[in-house]
Amino acid sequence: MITKQIKEILKRCVVLVSLIFLFAQVSSATWFTLGLNGGYRNLDDLVLREIYGDGYVFEPYIRYSFGGSYALELAYEGGYKKSGPVGLFQEDSTLSVSGLQLTGLVRVPILRIRNVSTYFKVGVAYYFYKQDIDSEFVRQQVDHRKWTTVIGGGMSIHLFRGLFLTAEVKSIPLRVKPFDINVDLGGTRIIFGIGYQFWL
Repeated sequence: MITKQIKEILKRCVVLVSLIFLFAQVSSATWFTLGLNGGYRNLDDLVLREIYGDGYVFEPYIRYSFGGSYALELAYEGGYKKSGPVGLFQEDSTLSVSGLQLTGLVRVPILRIRNVSTYFKVGVAYYFYKQDIDSEFVRQQVDHRKWTTVIGGGMSIHLFRGLFLTAEVKSIPLRVKPFDINVDLGGTRIIFGIGYQFWL
């Protein structure tokens, strides 16, 4: 069942995408970007952080830019998969988190430095989380998915011929309820990457 909160998120996403494509129709300056980011993510839940710890993620993405200041980005986040002992008998377990992100991006000239651009992004994400507990009594497994939001910002340093470097910080909340216990799989990402923009 799609909750009322998720319906509101989807409505806002539809409005965002509609506005982006409205701008695209009146703009002749359009280009595409392919990139790969990677970096660190924390785990907001203190109990799970003690068990699994923070980790690292990778993020390939494709971006459609237009009007000089706007873009629509589709990204996949993967790489977080950690193991640790849980429960009274310290049984082996594994936790993995990954997801798809659809965001709108606006470039804002905060730093007036040549070949450097700054931006903000906001959007929605569809995340997958799995927890597998290897118990000698009963094997327990969670394999769920959930909609959430994305908000962040970053900067790009343009090198030459469409090549650029990126540094970005973003927050993705992810409160879930496996095994009837509320946990917070969300966290902040600090990522760096490289990208290439081209015109068709």
